[in-house]
Amino acid sequence: MALTVQIQPVQILTKTATKLSAYVINYDLESQICVIYWWLSDENNNRLYESNYNVPPDIIQNWGHDDSIIIQSLANDNGFTIIP
Repeated sequence: MALTVQIQPVQILTKTATKLSAYVINYDLESQICVIYWWLSDENNNRLYESNYNVPPDIIQNWGHDDSIIIQSLANDNGFTIIP
């Protein structure tokens, strides 16, 4: 999973982030653990902020074939609004 979505602009110091990107760095199906590496970037794809996100077990259980549930959970838990 590697996914980038547009978000409502977020101010990071003196820069403005407009994209949220993420990919899986650790996934253990048996123990229901999933860690996502994510970052915010500007319109020129300059990374402004990055972190890791532990996906909640209920989201992992509903994951299926569509990765959008993961990035939506990440956005919701961090206060970002995805622009459709």
